[in-house]
Amino acid sequence: MRSNAVEQQQLSRLRRSRAVATGMLAFAAVVFLASLAAPNPGHGILLLRAIAEAALVGGLADWFAVTALFRHPLGLPIPHTAIVPANKDRIGEGLARFLDRHFLTRDLLIPELRSVHIADRLAAWLSRRDNANRLAAEIVKALPYFLRAAEDSQVKAFLGRALGAQLRGVALGPVLGQLMRAVSAAGYHEAVLDRALDYARDFLVRNQDKLLDAVAERRRGWMPRAINREIARAMLSGAAELIEDLRKPEGTARQTLLARIGEAAAEMTDSPEQALTLGRSGAAILRQPEFQAWAAASWQKLRDLLLLDLEAPSSRLRRAIAIAIASLGETLSSDAEMRDRLDAMIEAVVVEALPWREEIIRFVAEVVRRWEPRTFSDRIEAAVGADLQYIRMNGTVVGGLVGGGLYLLSLLAR
Repeated sequence: MRSNAVEQQQLSRLRRSRAVATGMLAFAAVVFLASLAAPNPGHGILLLRAIAEAALVGGLADWFAVTALFRHPLGLPIPHTAIVPANKDRIGEGLARFLDRHFLTRDLLIPELRSVHIADRLAAWLSRRDNANRLAAEIVKALPYFLRAAEDSQVKAFLGRALGAQLRGVALGPVLGQLMRAVSAAGYHEAVLDRALDYARDFLVRNQDKLLDAVAERRRGWMPRAINREIARAMLSGAAELIEDLRKPEGTARQTLLARIGEAAAEMTDSPEQALTLGRSGAAILRQPEFQAWAAASWQKLRDLLLLDLEAPSSRLRRAIAIAIASLGETLSSDAEMRDRLDAMIEAVVVEALPWREEIIRFVAEVVRRWEPRTFSDRIEAAVGADLQYIRMNGTVVGGLVGGGLYLLSLLAR
């Protein structure tokens, strides 16, 4: 959209400049013809005729020169005209060599990057709320396309295959072990254990009768129903006592279980067999139709919620992204060390990309080579044609001045 607007401005400027140059040439022609029609012309008319004649010659010569750059004047196949379209490939190669020699060199790029201080400018730009809001708005515009693209069944199948291959190749044991260690070190594992125990205790209380009936129905044929029910009641009572013992902060059962959690984390981290087993198990779970159906349904709900929020006039996700961007800018502004590291990283990326400059040069030359000669010529003319029209204007004016000067010199010589 932006490039189209620029091209329209270039074409509009070209038309205006061309109209002015052509108008000056037409004015010189009218003055010259009018001077020819004057009866008994004096020195004033002859001087005017000399000026108009020379202006007409100069303007026509420069019109021919400028037009010959981009096309055949008057459509005539005059040799050495339509220079730009005829030499399109050579111009593209020359442009590529110019970029190679005068832009894409380390001695030029690195000092320029350092003088720009990209990290400082980026931090200042991101920290401004209006910039953060605009950037967030652009991100939000693109998000629906990505979300809808992920709906495609082929994309889902590809992600499933890729994730399954990654799980088979990644040692999940050390990852889960380190995660368990981190949770244990922060003390969150005891809170999770307490929540699970509370849930188990409430479940037993709420479903005691159902559990007793279920056990009684599955009794051995030789065992009386009442005895089987009492055994089941004793088992439930024992489970409740175990839960209460596990809930005691200093209880033996609780301490044993917590120690076992630590041992399990160590086994996952250090055991190759555990890592291999967990990797295979993760891949097997991903292949299960039930898991895939659950994942698809969950993703569908999440996607619909995100799309609904993005369509809202005051999207919470857009506000969250804008706040995150502004926060990133503010944090970067206050961290000089991180800005230096970012500048160094940008320099490293540029240095690593420099060996690719031959590919960039080849790409530029190849793109120009693929353009149609007429299209290439029109684009060049739109970019610089308006300025070239000043050659025609100057040729008309200078030619007139020279013609008038020569006429005055001829009078003095007489």
